[in-house]
Amino acid sequence: MKFRDRFLTERRPSVAAYMLLIAAVSLMGLGCGNAEVAPSNAKATPPNTTSAAKSPEPEVKPTEARAVGKEIKPADGPALKSVIPPDGAVLGGVLNEIATKLPTPEFPSDAKDTGIVTVEVLVNEKGEVGAASAVSGPQPLRAAAVKAARDTKFDPPLKDGKPVKVAGILTFERKN
Repeated sequence: MKFRDRFLTERRPSVAAYMLLIAAVSLMGLGCGNAEVAPSNAKATPPNTTSAAKSPEPEVKPTEARAVGKEIKPADGPALKSVIPPDGAVLGGVLNEIATKLPTPEFPSDAKDTGIVTVEVLVNEKGEVGAASAVSGPQPLRAAAVKAARDTKFDPPLKDGKPVKVAGILTFERKN
């Protein structure tokens, strides 16, 4: 059987099926941004006009979200000894004054040593101490100072309004 003979003998779609197909294609065309191709029996909206009334309230545009935290100024000083700051981190120097929570170390009661313990820290973008290492001070006092440094909290550090990591030092002193 040839194609022409098969085409003429097979059942053809009804007129209703064709109408449904035309309606579907028309709706798809309007929904895809082809609004200028309107059906001939529809009322066309002239260009530069809208069919809906404007609301009396002014349109509120979303504002850019600003990071909340404390702007950090880079400090001059020697490089850190044990904490390696990642790329983009700010060297903040002594961070004691900008800490929002600076716990007092619980130095061991049997230790008779006094002095200042210096702890290098890396503060993450949330203001939490991620790494801490004691670099100077009496050996018996270092572990307590590192624990206190890890519990220290900061406002989220910012540089030019963007969150950054900060590397610096915290100092803890034990007096008699």
